[in-house]
Amino acid sequence: MILVYPEIRDNQIKRVTFEISVLAYSLAQKLNKETGVILLGKDVKGYFSSFKNFGINKIFLYEEDGQFTSSQIGEILTQLVKKEKVSAILFPATIKGKEIGPILATNFQKPFFQDIISLEIENDKFKLIKPIYAGKVISEIILEKDFPLFFSIRQKAISVKEGKSSEPEIIEIEKVDAQAKVKIVDFVKKLTSKIDLQEADIIVAGGRGMKNADNFKMLEELASALNAAVGASRAAVDAGWRDHSDQVGQTGKTVAPTLYIACGISGAIQHLVGMINSKIIVAINKDKEANIFKVCDYGIVGDLFEVIPLLIEEVKKLKE
Repeated sequence: MILVYPEIRDNQIKRVTFEISVLAYSLAQKLNKETGVILLGKDVKGYFSSFKNFGINKIFLYEEDGQFTSSQIGEILTQLVKKEKVSAILFPATIKGKEIGPILATNFQKPFFQDIISLEIENDKFKLIKPIYAGKVISEIILEKDFPLFFSIRQKAISVKEGKSSEPEIIEIEKVDAQAKVKIVDFVKKLTSKIDLQEADIIVAGGRGMKNADNFKMLEELASALNAAVGASRAAVDAGWRDHSDQVGQTGKTVAPTLYIACGISGAIQHLVGMINSKIIVAINKDKEANIFKVCDYGIVGDLFEVIPLLIEEVKKLKE
C-alpha cells in the first residue's frame, strides 16, 4: 500500500494533500498496490468525499478527542505501517510533515527523504529528485524497493488532476497506547484574512528595496487587484517590515505560484530557493546587475516606486 498523510488546517484539506494523493495513485498503479489515507481526530467524516476522485482505496480512521502530539501520531502510524504492510508513505513537505516523517522513519531505522520535487518508478526502482545545498544542486537518487520508504513532497511539485473515481473503504484503526511526552494545553490561532502564501496562485513579494514597512501598502494594493498574496524576503522580515509568516526563502516558506512578482529583491540564493519553481517570475529592480534578473522570465529595470503604481493602474483598467 502507498499511504498518504494529509495536511488539514483550519478544518480544510490543503491542496498539497491532493497533490500527493495523485502521486500515490501513480506509484500504486506501477506497483500493483492499493492507496490509503489516514484521518485522525473527531468529526473528520466530512472529509471522506474529498478523496473519491483521486484513486484512494482505503481511508483509515482514528477517532479520538483532543489534540495529538507528533510522537503520538508517529506511534499510530508505526502500528498502521506494520499492520497494513505499507510500502511507502508520502507526507507533505510542511512543518507537520517534516516533523512527523522523521519520527516514523526513525522507528523503522530508515532514512527520510525530504522536500522531493519528483518521485517515480523507473526500471523497477524508485527515482527521486530533490534540491540540495539551498537549491544550488539538484540531486537524483535511485532507491531499491527496501520497504517501507518515507518521503515528503514539496507543495505544487505535482499537478493536481483527478485519478480513478473510487468509493474508499472506511477502516477504523484500533486504539494505540501512545503516551504523550508533552501535553498540548491550547492552540492560539492568529486570525488573518490573508491568502495563504503556499496556496496562492499569484504572489507579490517585497525586499530591502521597499525601504520601510509603510511602502508595503503599495504591494498590498497590487496584490488586492490581482487577488494575490504578499510575500517578503528575509531582509524585509529581519527589518521588522513584515511578519515571519510572509517570508519566502530558505528560512521561510517554499512557494511555487503561477506568477511571482519580486519587487526590490536582489535575488540572493537563500531567497531563490524558496520561489525558483514559480512558473513565471517577474522582477522589478533598479539595479540591472541584480541576481534576480538571471532567473526571471520578465525583468523591469527601474524604480519600483514608479513602476508599481503604473502596474496597479493597468491591472485595475483590465479588470474594469
